Amino acid sequence: MNLTMVKKVLLDGSPCGKCAQAEDILRKRGLWDKIDDVVIAEEGNPESPGMKLAAKHGIDLAPFFIVRESSGEHRVYTRVFDFIKKELTSSPTPGISKFDASEAAERFKGLNPDQILADAQKAFGQNLALAFSGAEDVVLIDMASKNGQPFQVFSLDTGRLHPETYGYLDTVRDHYKIDIEIFTPDSMLLQNFVSVKGLSSFYQDGHRECCGIRKVEPLKRALEGRLAWATGLRRDQSPATRSDLVHVELDQSHRNADGEPLIKVNPLLDWTGQDVWDYIRINNVPYNPLHDQGYRSIGCQPCTRPSRPGEHERAARWWWENETKRECGLHT
Repeated sequence: MNLTMVKKVLLDGSPCGKCAQAEDILRKRGLWDKIDDVVIAEEGNPESPGMKLAAKHGIDLAPFFIVRESSGEHRVYTRVFDFIKKELTSSPTPGISKFDASEAAERFKGLNPDQILADAQKAFGQNLALAFSGAEDVVLIDMASKNGQPFQVFSLDTGRLHPETYGYLDTVRDHYKIDIEIFTPDSMLLQNFVSVKGLSSFYQDGHRECCGIRKVEPLKRALEGRLAWATGLRRDQSPATRSDLVHVELDQSHRNADGEPLIKVNPLLDWTGQDVWDYIRINNVPYNPLHDQGYRSIGCQPCTRPSRPGEHERAARWWWENETKRECGLHT
């Protein structure tokens, strides 16, 4: 069997956005190596190999996939998820079939965070994504790097982060020699929101709508095509909202291509803030310089202030709201 992907190159020489997205999804799922041939369709050039294939099969959009059997039979797909489900995952997806979330939740209770993370890396490989924004997350990156098993990292750029945070992203990327996928808000959603409500409406009517556009919607795109993700959540970060969390759960808010909930792993759940900083100092892990300016929990610049003596670390986030509402929506 031969698997061919046809990708388009636009008139100006730039790649087709949907083609790049489809390739990214295949890579995230660890399936890119199964593609035998990549054929280019040059926009405006009917003689290019990809355009000839498109004409032969009556296809007028890209990307598309051709499956050829040794018998000469062929099948054509114009949607990457259909192609994956029907051709690349006829047997159970590696990791999912042997990963029981309930069993793992019990087993992880007796393991250290690095052991929990290593178990998840082994089960999901490149399909495990680490969500990176702060001190807890960089601890996971450090552990994952030392485990010597595959993983990926993504981060959400809300457009309102501190300058120090943007610099910190580059520091972590360079320190660990890793790629960090950056996801930004949908431009039309954001434009409509700020046009109607301005840049600081959250001080009057709460942060949920702004976070929904700048964080929650980009997270859905960040997790598209993945099987599992890991977070730096700790129970003591927010006793009012995180006390009932478990080490591994089925994330009903995000689903894979088969419609099943993603696996969500929280290796640091039992750690305290002191545990995190002990690890950072002992292992010389890079951290956001804002921590040296009194910031304990760091989010967007307008919604974060330095912590005051004696107050809980999350008290400096959305400080004008009730403490039971101080979640951005990423983990609810």
